Amino acid sequence: VQRLLKEVFMHYTLAYRKEKNCPIFIDGVIHETFVPGAYNKGMTQDWHYADPGEPKATLPKNLVLITKDKQFEFDLRTSFEGHIVSDRFWSVIKTLNIGRWEVAKLDIVSPKGAPMEQGAYYFIRQQMSELVPASVIDIEKSSITYRKTGEIKSVESLTLTSEATLDFFEIDETTLLDIVFLSPAAAELLNQQGLKGVEIVSTEKLGRR
Repeated sequence: VQRLLKEVFMHYTLAYRKEKNCPIFIDGVIHETFVPGAYNKGMTQDWHYADPGEPKATLPKNLVLITKDKQFEFDLRTSFEGHIVSDRFWSVIKTLNIGRWEVAKLDIVSPKGAPMEQGAYYFIRQQMSELVPASVIDIEKSSITYRKTGEIKSVESLTLTSEATLDFFEIDETTLLDIVFLSPAAAELLNQQGLKGVEIVSTEKLGRR
């Protein structure tokens, strides 16, 4: 049987970069509305939590991030099992071939309800069923460390095949679930924006992100 070779393409991802008003971790919670004391309430909503194997409820169109952070200038932060992205970031990404994402407009307020003065932000995520299958990983050309059980322990570098056709996507592999991947076209467009708080790196350097 003749072996079919999969063409390999360069892909990119985003690594955090320390900059003013670009906290690495978001100190806050997301709720549907603000009420006094909401900062201290857990996120138990059905759009945030579902039993194993069950899909989460669809995101509301509008959400509120209640945070002790004073100001945000970053373009992307991964948190709350999704991603908080700036308006300019999302304005670029949504014009590309990105599959299906759920999007909520994000109001940002202090624990006392005072609005944070900055540009618009969105909370975006994908349901597990929408993730790109792990078969897009070229195992032979990637540098991956495995556990004795056969599960992936860590990824030092990652090469994807031509089956990864989207411009902005996540991969259905546990060790990669907090990472968004970019096509060369998406990386070029985002690079023109002068991103804050993140930098574009090749997936060949994934272990150093």
